[in-house]
Amino acid sequence: MQKKHLGLLAAVVAVTAVFAVVGTVGGEYLADRLGSRSVESTGDPSLTGSETPDADPAESSSPRPVESPTPVSRTPEADIPPGDLANGTYRIGRVMYDQSALTVTLVSAEVVDGRLRLNLTYRNNSASSWPVSCPTAEIDLTSSEVTLSDGRAVHPVDTWCIKERAGEFFSIAAGREVSTWAIYPTVPEHTESFDVTWYDFPTLKAVQLR
Repeated sequence: MQKKHLGLLAAVVAVTAVFAVVGTVGGEYLADRLGSRSVESTGDPSLTGSETPDADPAESSSPRPVESPTPVSRTPEADIPPGDLANGTYRIGRVMYDQSALTVTLVSAEVVDGRLRLNLTYRNNSASSWPVSCPTAEIDLTSSEVTLSDGRAVHPVDTWCIKERAGEFFSIAAGREVSTWAIYPTVPEHTESFDVTWYDFPTLKAVQLR
C-alpha cells in the first residue's frame, strides 16, 4: 500500500520511527510512519476526515476480520507438466520485516489457473497501536512486484487494499494482526525461485513454492 503502502501496507508510528514497513510494509502505506491520521482497527472502520476520532479500546482490540483463502487441492507432483505449478496452496512462512515488535510475514502462496496470490500478515506485538494505511488503487498496483528467475517484474492485478481500504488510514491494535494479499497474473515456473518486493520493505529473495 513513495511506496509506503500496506498494499497491507504500513508505516511506523512514533514508537516505531525506525520502522519502514515496506522496506519497511511500504513506507507510508500499510505502514504510515507519520501516524497522524490513524485510527484503531475496528469491526467496520472508516476514515471520513483529516482528523481521526479516538477509538473505543474494546473495539480496537478486534480488528476487521479478513477473509481466509479457500485451500485448493494440489495436483500430484507426477502430474505437473514441465514448467508448470499445480493449482493449490503453498506454505512459505518467511519473515519479510521484523523490527520494534512489528513483523510482516509472507505466509503462503496460492496458484489458481495461472495466477499467483501471495498472502501476508502484519503482526503488532508491541504495546502501542501500529498506524498503517492503504494507497489509492492506482498507486497500489505499482507498489509491489514479483521478480521471476528470467528477470521479469510482474505487478499485481488486484490487492486487499484495493478491495477493502483503498486510500484509508487505520491502525493495527497492540497484540493484533491483519492479513493482506495481492494477486499476480503470472506464476513462476516449477522449481524456479522468485523475489518478492512489497512496498518499501526489504525484498524477500529466493522464494520457492514446494
